[in-house]
Amino acid sequence: MHKPLKVLFFIDRLRLGGIQALAKDILAHNDRNRMVIDMLNLDDGIEYPLKKELTDMGITVYQLKKVWLRTPLDFFSYWKAVDEFFKSHHDYDVVHVHSGSKNYYILKAAKRWNIPVRVAHSHNTGFQSKNPVSILLGNFLKIPMKKNATHLVGCSKMACEWLFGKGCVEKGKARVILNAIDCKQFVYNEAIRQEVRKELHLENQFVIGHVGRFENQKNHSFLLEIFAEVVKIKPESKLILVGIGSLMDAMKTKARALGVADKVMFLGFRNDRERIMQAMDSFVFPSLYEGLSVVLIEAQASGMPVFASDSTTTEVSYSPYIKFLSLKQNAQEWAQEIVKQGTVERKDMSKTIQKAGFEINEMIDNLYRLYTENI
Repeated sequence: MHKPLKVLFFIDRLRLGGIQALAKDILAHNDRNRMVIDMLNLDDGIEYPLKKELTDMGITVYQLKKVWLRTPLDFFSYWKAVDEFFKSHHDYDVVHVHSGSKNYYILKAAKRWNIPVRVAHSHNTGFQSKNPVSILLGNFLKIPMKKNATHLVGCSKMACEWLFGKGCVEKGKARVILNAIDCKQFVYNEAIRQEVRKELHLENQFVIGHVGRFENQKNHSFLLEIFAEVVKIKPESKLILVGIGSLMDAMKTKARALGVADKVMFLGFRNDRERIMQAMDSFVFPSLYEGLSVVLIEAQASGMPVFASDSTTTEVSYSPYIKFLSLKQNAQEWAQEIVKQGTVERKDMSKTIQKAGFEINEMIDNLYRLYTENI
């Protein structure tokens, strides 16, 4: 029997977002006789629950202590810490960076230590920062990111082109590996729906839901405006928001200003979003940009109507109940579409998901093929 591949995943931190949720699913379903996957993160000063979850699963999690990239000067301590890490841990077959261009140095250090497979993986179609200097630097660092990787991967064609350049997929320089989920977790279950709706006091309500970090990208401000318009048409409505982030307090203030604070539930961090989604009637996702959103796949898997901005990738579409709307349309127009669709009869979407290539075990097989094609 072959020795298992030794793989290192790099994710900047373990604050639970789409990339972290995806990595957790990969680690939970991975066959360790085939691949042993360790995790490397930076340190933003916060201890996240996901770290304990991963270590409880038997995953080795390394952290570059007191290293976080806030300013250009932070790169000096970052480079030093990365060099020190690889001096002691360079026996990997694969280093896989699930991050943007500012973390190119992980791949550069891996190349210096002759680690044969170095994967740059794009999960986005825009920078988190609005700072023009950060964006300029991020765009410049795309060059060494590509140069030091052996494989360029994106979760969608749009994500590939954003990080690696126009036409990179057609030219064979980058490839798409779809983000995926454990679809069994999200199969619609009426009993769970009633249980959660009772827990959250949502009986006889039209429930709109959203899962995502409270950051600019997710566009919660517009989501609240949409919901305020929904309430005008359908007063017996509630909005449930799952997630944490720097803009949460600002959004609570906005909900009060719009007069809907009593109808908006801020649920914070949840590790049972598959249950929470059962209670929703409609999922609204007006993001400014996305690579390929895992929660959009999950929402469709649960069988409910989904309304997403057309600035997210339409490559994520497989449900008959997903509709892409323009951010140029106003909140009232979005609200009318949502109310017009109303509730639908939910059904098991798992076979459709598998057929569309969004099943977690298929994604793991695709990664293994990628890692071993040149070894």
